[in-house]
Amino acid sequence: MRRFALPGTVLVALAVVFVLAWSTRPGASQGAGQGGQGAAVTSITRSCPPAAPGSGPARISMIALPAQAASAASASSAASSAATKPAAAPTGAATFSAVAAAPSAANGKAPAAGKASSTGKGSSTGKASSSAKASSSAKPSASAKAKGTPPVTVSAAGTVTTVTAPGGGGTAVGATGQMAEGFEAEQSDASGAGVVSCTHPGSDMWFVGTGQAAGASQVWLYLMNTGNLTASADVTILTDTGQGNGLSSAITVAPSQFVAENVTPYVRGSQALGLHVQTNTGQVAASVWEGDGKGDGAWLPQANAPATSLVIPGLTVASSAAKLFVVVPGSTDAQLKVVAYTPAGAVAQFPGSPVDASAGATTPLALNSLGASAAGLKLTSNQPVVAGVLVPGAGIGSFTTAVPAITEQGVVAGNPAARGITIGLLLTAPAAATRASISVISADGSVTTPAGDQSVSVAAGHTLAVAVPRPSAGTRQPFAIVITPQPGSGPLYAVRVVTSGAGGLSAPLSSLLPVASAKTSITLPPAQDSYTAVLP
Repeated sequence: MRRFALPGTVLVALAVVFVLAWSTRPGASQGAGQGGQGAAVTSITRSCPPAAPGSGPARISMIALPAQAASAASASSAASSAATKPAAAPTGAATFSAVAAAPSAANGKAPAAGKASSTGKGSSTGKASSSAKASSSAKPSASAKAKGTPPVTVSAAGTVTTVTAPGGGGTAVGATGQMAEGFEAEQSDASGAGVVSCTHPGSDMWFVGTGQAAGASQVWLYLMNTGNLTASADVTILTDTGQGNGLSSAITVAPSQFVAENVTPYVRGSQALGLHVQTNTGQVAASVWEGDGKGDGAWLPQANAPATSLVIPGLTVASSAAKLFVVVPGSTDAQLKVVAYTPAGAVAQFPGSPVDASAGATTPLALNSLGASAAGLKLTSNQPVVAGVLVPGAGIGSFTTAVPAITEQGVVAGNPAARGITIGLLLTAPAAATRASISVISADGSVTTPAGDQSVSVAAGHTLAVAVPRPSAGTRQPFAIVITPQPGSGPLYAVRVVTSGAGGLSAPLSSLLPVASAKTSITLPPAQDSYTAVLP
């Protein structure tokens, strides 16, 4: 009988656990099995790359829009164009910490900010050298300055703040509390215009741009590790001639450091370029800069992951010579259909048969002229693809890429208020009509709306160009733009445009920046009425 005593005891214990679990199970009133609940964003991390070659010290424009600040902006848009200010002072802080350059790099010295020689030595003109030379040793700029540099802390939510990157190199950004709600940060130029978004660290990133023989005489890849563990990243290069063999070894990035890789020697003669960054261990934030060798250049915005349907907003009214670059990561050629959504409606870019894009390569495609029409593109493919567009403008031009639709609110933190320039938005609604409010937030937190533009409507299958005036005639401080899609609207894609000279948004292009979503809350997964962890 004793041999049955222990199993019997176990069975009795399990029966007791079952009875207790059944009697204390969640009731229907607790929302078991229902949709997830919302929770406020309380922590966020971003990484900002070092300054672009020849641009001087890096500046970072940021804004946090806690729920009450976002509500104030929305209320201002719905009510009037009079200036208002957010109500309560929120809690929390955004901390900007220096990230040092790695003591050595596998491929060439990174050009110092304001001293943009590809060999790491400064030039008297401060402009980028057109020759990119590899070197077995490197000391990218600011590695010494970043050590021991105290962080910069910002606690003013609802206002636009511009800080100089501590240490002069890369910057790790951490925001907590209400300063994490609706947070957006961008590296900005001397005028205060955001030129590249500070991104979340990740493990899989894509970038698409022009080739070395087509204008990008310099290509630099920056990998930043703001975590506590060493990261290892593989970089795949895909040009119009296929996959390159240059960066065949994984790149190791130590914690709290960044590595600058000179990609130029590996893409000689290329007409188009795709870069795929994947980490084996840890996470990195990746950024890519392309220069024309004359002191001008542009950052490549991070592209959407490969998909069979992509939307690329941001073709300006001066983009008749824009180029489309399509990356096909797989082993099968892709067949593409491209539609341009203009203010007059949809226009097929390549009528007739679908356009072919080669497998394992990046294919350049010249877009048909759209005249004086702003536009957004929709790509439909039988194979997953990654895509971007080069729009002609100052220097090398500006890049836009396939991005997600705006959710909750889209924010651009850095917008210059200087004379002689025009700030605008290109809004594309590919699937269904969209209505959105547009708000402007100044450096002191005042919220205004463009006169008469309490809200804008974009018809389905159309693109709308909207000029956004600076907050007031006497203000020269950078300001933020907030786009809030209204309930029931279709997907909305947006790009911020900066032009210079006479002609408004038809003037020569200076900068493009895809508009990122800045959420104040996230949706938690639903709770389940289950005790499978206890009773499998």
